[in-house]
Amino acid sequence: MEQAVRHPERFDPREGEGTLIDTEHRARYWWASRAVAGRDVLDAGCGVGYGIEILASAGASSVSGVDLDPAAVEEAERRLGGSAAAIVEGDLQDLPLDDESFDAVVCFEAIEHVEDGGRALAELRRVLRPDGLLLVSSPNPDVYPSGNEHHVHEYRPAELAAAVGEHFAHVKGYRQHAWLASTIEPADPDAASPAGERRERAEIRRTAGLEAGGETYGIVAASDRELPAVRDLVVLGSAFEVDWWSEQVTGTENHARQALAQSAAREAAATERLRETAAALLDANQELAQIPLLRHRMEVLQEQYDHVCELCVEMQGSTSWRVTAPLRRLSHALSRRR
Repeated sequence: MEQAVRHPERFDPREGEGTLIDTEHRARYWWASRAVAGRDVLDAGCGVGYGIEILASAGASSVSGVDLDPAAVEEAERRLGGSAAAIVEGDLQDLPLDDESFDAVVCFEAIEHVEDGGRALAELRRVLRPDGLLLVSSPNPDVYPSGNEHHVHEYRPAELAAAVGEHFAHVKGYRQHAWLASTIEPADPDAASPAGERRERAEIRRTAGLEAGGETYGIVAASDRELPAVRDLVVLGSAFEVDWWSEQVTGTENHARQALAQSAAREAAATERLRETAAALLDANQELAQIPLLRHRMEVLQEQYDHVCELCVEMQGSTSWRVTAPLRRLSHALSRRR
């Protein structure tokens, strides 16, 4: 297996084949490939070129690619050989391409990376021939996981349709979303469809719906002529592994139990600290309650002391105190000799 180009925002189907992200990316191109037969097509934001391969195999007259990443352009050229008309390095906001060069342009999961989405859409319109078809997508920020540092602006489905509608007469929105699925097909391996084959005969039934704006990705088709009818598409990835998901659920439950136990322990410790604090506060309040009584007692003692001092002054100023002074001195001398 060839080594894939590694970039935090560069999808390569050679990594994680059959995963959800693989299914989401290739589904968009398989869906678009139904509308490109006999057309000159541009893949704007082509990455390593897997979409060019899908579009070319669907009968497009020619498929070209443009991408901002020189490493991806080099890899796409090496990988595709002569199956692409041209693959060039360029910015969506300033495409190095001539006016009215293509009958169709696909721009999947790229518009959210540019600073000026309106300018990029104007450029995509410029390189389209009159009555050309544009297919463009963006993750829906109301559903798509947040925090992608490489995304400048993610468009809500209605917002994307409105932005595209400023450049085209006819606009139609499509919804792309991941679902749990259960398939029934022939048990004979020779009768089962290989990866990538379209099973248009399959019937689709739903057990759950999707509210407006609840899709993970919004896709918009636009043109100045009546839009072609593009059939719905369901793409299935790897089989749903019940055991694997059971392990994930069990692991999640164990983690939740541990987190709950830790939370309960922290709550118990906090409750004990609160009890101790409340007891200390009660003791402090009781001590504070004694302060008025102690202050009153101090005032009474002060009054008694002042009274005694007044009596001493009066006594020392009396005639009897002066007359008995020699007796007190004699008594003091005798007590010292004893």
